[in-house]
Amino acid sequence: MMFKKYIYVIIIFLSLTTCAQNKVILFSKEDKIAPKINIPLAADKLVTELATDFNNKFKAATGETLQIERSNGLNKNYTYILLRVNPTQKDNFCIYKKAGNITIQGSSTQNLGYAISHFFQKFTELSYSKMKEGIAPFQSKIETPERFNSCESPGFEYREPYYSQNFEPEFRAWNKTNYLELEWGIWGHNLPKILKEYQLPESVYAKVGNKRVKSQFCFTSSDLFNYVNKSVKNIYDSDHALNKYMILPNDNNIVCTCNTCKAVGNTTKDAAPAVFTFLNKLAQKNRKSTFFTAAYVTVKNVPKFSTETNTGLFYSTIDIQKGIPIQNTKNFKQFDSDIKKWKKYVNNVYIWDYTVNFDNYFDIYPTLKTTQQNLKLYKKLGVNGVFLHGSEYSYSTFQNCKTTIFAKLLWNVDINIDDEITTYFSNQYSKKLANLLTNYLTFIDEAFLLSNKELSIYSGIDETVRKYLDPKVFFEFYNEFDTYTESNKFDKEYLKLATGLTFLKLEIMRNYGLGIYGYGILNANQQIIVKNEITSLLDNLNNYSRSSGLKTYNERKYKIEEYITNWRKSIYKHHKRKHYFYKKKFEVLSKLDEDYTKIEALNDGAFGLDDYNTNWHISSIDDLVLKIDKEGIAKAEKITFSFLQDLKHNIYYPSAIEILDTDYKVIKKLKLLPSTIPIETRETSIELPKALDDVQLPNHFLIKIHKHSTKGKNAMACDEIIFN
Repeated sequence: MMFKKYIYVIIIFLSLTTCAQNKVILFSKEDKIAPKINIPLAADKLVTELATDFNNKFKAATGETLQIERSNGLNKNYTYILLRVNPTQKDNFCIYKKAGNITIQGSSTQNLGYAISHFFQKFTELSYSKMKEGIAPFQSKIETPERFNSCESPGFEYREPYYSQNFEPEFRAWNKTNYLELEWGIWGHNLPKILKEYQLPESVYAKVGNKRVKSQFCFTSSDLFNYVNKSVKNIYDSDHALNKYMILPNDNNIVCTCNTCKAVGNTTKDAAPAVFTFLNKLAQKNRKSTFFTAAYVTVKNVPKFSTETNTGLFYSTIDIQKGIPIQNTKNFKQFDSDIKKWKKYVNNVYIWDYTVNFDNYFDIYPTLKTTQQNLKLYKKLGVNGVFLHGSEYSYSTFQNCKTTIFAKLLWNVDINIDDEITTYFSNQYSKKLANLLTNYLTFIDEAFLLSNKELSIYSGIDETVRKYLDPKVFFEFYNEFDTYTESNKFDKEYLKLATGLTFLKLEIMRNYGLGIYGYGILNANQQIIVKNEITSLLDNLNNYSRSSGLKTYNERKYKIEEYITNWRKSIYKHHKRKHYFYKKKFEVLSKLDEDYTKIEALNDGAFGLDDYNTNWHISSIDDLVLKIDKEGIAKAEKITFSFLQDLKHNIYYPSAIEILDTDYKVIKKLKLLPSTIPIETRETSIELPKALDDVQLPNHFLIKIHKHSTKGKNAMACDEIIFN
């Protein structure tokens, strides 16, 4: 027994000794131990700047600065941080320790910069927020393993989370991301913008039949090539970093079928042959740049001829991004086939993906784990670039956390999302608030991933609630979150988050109408009573948005101020209004649109605002005809309707409302005046027959709402129908 005990003590001692030997001090303020920074004698301006960058980060971490030494020899009496560029190395960067010195080495100056950031993330307590704010407490000691050697390369060559935080140079350097403004000479559908400075001849435009159509280009036109090639050379000469160019047909279905376009392979629906002929010519003339088009609308089939090595393709997921991992959807086989065929054709296949609800930037749209699954798929298929389309210059809820984690995912698709959420909030807020935010975001992100319900990138709050936003859980979270507002009232990022969450709570209450999660209740006298909480929520939304500087809440730049005004007008009109028709049964005799079969929206107590996809019932294929039972609404004196006009989406006010008997004989008719206002809501009432009127309501009668008569697409949006 004594022998075994002795062996056990020796093992513990040796393990402790080994652990102690595994860590060595790199910096100690107390013991005055610090390394020097070394760069080669012939280091260029960029490497010199990176040495300063290392020093700045070191100061942000410790409060101390290091000596920068420019030499090709090392003094054995000192410890060094060696900054090097090695274009021949396989990996993007390596960090290793040899003979007591640490070497940080990138395959380019950009990758050396990424390596420096990686060093501080790995070996110090420095975070991006602390570095940015430059705040104490400082780290008094830095230890590193006695020996280490690690190299890294990203999951994707091109990595861009398109949110405002990624527009900051410090964020990109810290998180190893790209930024389109610095790399793309032409981006998106911007050929017309690039060519505006030239007097273009007719020959540059698409030929359809015998006519030239100025809304599309002819991509076999030598004139078009000369103008675009000239622009490319001018852009590249102005800044060699602008070495990527997107050449897209204009955003329509028009394809040029002139003789030369048909000769290269164009059909009436496929412009890919002419577009890739154009790309090949540009690629041959500009070998230091890469030329992309997109598999979008008229560019979908792989041409029969080969392509240049410096060409590429963007594949947009706009039609398949439904908030479900692509491999779990019906679109997977087609997507898998498409990416594989394009990978065989071009060297560079990039994905254009989407990570927000563009109709409501304050929808949390928690796609972190869902996006992770998609990124793993993209990497497996050989995709080498990903553009994650976010809320651009506008704010979206939890955007800084999402941007940070998306950036890390684009570098390493296998990170632990829950750990990253925890790390992010612990670096931003007090422990209790960080725990609250961490617990809620991890919960809804997992719920979002596990739900098989679709949530497209243009969705109303009802779809959001069905997907992941459980009102009970959200209200409990919001109420606890609200207790931290007073202590964070000067924190702009907190106030932005408070704006988004308050907006979301109001949206849920608007969508639920009346009841426990709604904006009001229906009392015993059939009156709508608006909850007192609504007034304080609207006041808070106004204060939070003003203090944080937020003005809009979606892609179309709808104003928060107008949202609040419209809310107040609506609750003023609804408060104490009778609603005899609330959730009464009725029939719809007209044809319903496929996506608008839920007729409950017409009398559920909820109301619509300017966004057509929340609480509005859309009719585009027929006039709306309802059959009503008189018994439930006998006390009503009139019918009040609410309509939306949204000209961009071809939604018009109706032209007339009729009350009919079941033989379609008119009892009452009200003609409505048209409006040219692009977007607004309007209430209209029609009086019900009184006792002295010649014609009375039968026990069953019809309401017919006539759509506006116009050419082309024509829809009508009706919200609440109230008998009051």
